[in-house]
Amino acid sequence: MGGRVTIKDVAREAGVSIKTVSNVLNNTGSMRPETRQRVEETMRRLGYTVNISARAMRGGGTRLIGLGIFDFSQPFAPYLADIAIDYARELQYGVIINTYGQGGEGIPTIIEDTYRLGADGWLFFAERPLLDEGAVLEQPYPVVVMGDYLTYGKADLVTMPNAEALAHTTELLVRGGCRSISLLGVPEGLTGAEIMAAAEGTRTLRTQGYMNGLAACGLDVDWRLTVPVPEWNQAGGVHAAAELLDSGATPDAIICLNDAMALGAMHELQRRGIRVPDDMQVIGFDNVPEARYAVPALTSIDPHLEDYVKKAVDMLIERIEGYRGPARTFVTDFSVEERASTRL
Repeated sequence: MGGRVTIKDVAREAGVSIKTVSNVLNNTGSMRPETRQRVEETMRRLGYTVNISARAMRGGGTRLIGLGIFDFSQPFAPYLADIAIDYARELQYGVIINTYGQGGEGIPTIIEDTYRLGADGWLFFAERPLLDEGAVLEQPYPVVVMGDYLTYGKADLVTMPNAEALAHTTELLVRGGCRSISLLGVPEGLTGAEIMAAAEGTRTLRTQGYMNGLAACGLDVDWRLTVPVPEWNQAGGVHAAAELLDSGATPDAIICLNDAMALGAMHELQRRGIRVPDDMQVIGFDNVPEARYAVPALTSIDPHLEDYVKKAVDMLIERIEGYRGPARTFVTDFSVEERASTRL
């Protein structure tokens, strides 16, 4: 079928009315399940996608923005979503949320859903590399990416100063008297040279910063003090701390690449009778609200999440409202929020 597939083409091929196809797209009206299934299968077979730009021109837009994120297993994610919802509401936009999980293909998993959901544009949180030079970002609607992966000039990017923040924090610990510093959450299967050469990836860039911080203080990396953590949650922190301690290591401090792992690690240290911070200091990353209520309260790297999310929303709305300039990159600032889990 030549040219762009239209709703009329879908209706004709599926043997239904245009109104029925519209009801499927908008999830309205009543129909037999087999009819809905036939229409959806026809749309997939013909490669039909909603022309969101045309919809916006006809109706002035939906004033909805989409947020595609991995899931809500980490404390970071719901806080990000809350900020996006509250700020978008201030700007008179609503937010649709879709999750793609951590075990699938990432953002491509939800692209088909975005065509049906009818948002004027989408914020995607990238938690893995974007394949084929970010081809998934080439959509008929505006896209802004949050995360630490390259967008290849295909979309605006809002990211964090991962390497800089870890380098600064590592140096703070060394200047405070620490000589052995463990890192929980490092990438698995990469050499030090590969980590230093990397240009993307949350784990990799934060590990790169740790290495730079040690080097700036004249210290070598002791890879025995680094532990990969597949799942960045509290259970992952518990298991990583146990693995570290079971190896016989007794570092002066532990840096965890997010707060969830740090909270789990502190739990395991205390379970074993290790006093925080007297025997071992602990630092996290993200500065989620739970950090200040932990016992002891958790020192954390604050990537200024509110600025991060608000900038992403602003950039997306600018695109929705007509900005057509080249792709932009915004990097947040950071600070270290010192609490009772360290003696910086």
